Amino acid sequence: MKEKIKQLVKRELINPTLEMTKQILDVLQIELVEDSFRIERIDIDDEKKEVTAYVNIRRTDFYLEFIFNIADSIDLYSVDTKPFIEISFFPTSETLTVDELQKLTKVQPHRKINKGEYFSNRKFQYNYNGLEYLSAKGPGNITFKINSLLDLLETDIIGIKELSSQTECSNLFVTISYHVGNGNFTGLWLEKEIINRLAKFDFELTFDIYAEGEKFKDE
Repeated sequence: MKEKIKQLVKRELINPTLEMTKQILDVLQIELVEDSFRIERIDIDDEKKEVTAYVNIRRTDFYLEFIFNIADSIDLYSVDTKPFIEISFFPTSETLTVDELQKLTKVQPHRKINKGEYFSNRKFQYNYNGLEYLSAKGPGNITFKINSLLDLLETDIIGIKELSSQTECSNLFVTISYHVGNGNFTGLWLEKEIINRLAKFDFELTFDIYAEGEKFKDE
């Protein structure tokens, strides 16, 4: 099934049949030559009889989403862009060492920052120590992303709350990168269950939202 979906995605990108695909490729055609795209993930929903494939485009953060109906045959019925979303919890301290921060919780971070280390640009040094916890990688809406991070942090609620208290960090940082498309950015809401989960930690949300790429061409 997945191999067949990959072939159909490639066929649609080379010889588009949907108007939305054509509109997208009008502004992304330089990015989508030969093998300059790859399948990021394929999700199969047996209940809905749907398969969703996400294509990651080089030099961009957002995704192309291909949805197929598989009730009878495999039919492509939707192509659209989907934003890149990442949620992070990044407690830092100028006084506590990384080891001291880590001892406050049993949850292992995705990354540790030591004071004096250089930023990736090699021009500046960190003036603090920190632990970074991230949501699940790859495509996903804000509900999926926040829940994936909270699933991790809830394995040690007491420890994470102590880490938050000791570092005075109560923010989850939400980074969202849309394709600029037609300038209409939707799909952001928080379910009551998520708000209740955030309240366990007294967490706040800080949003960093931006758009990249070319706008769709006027008809």
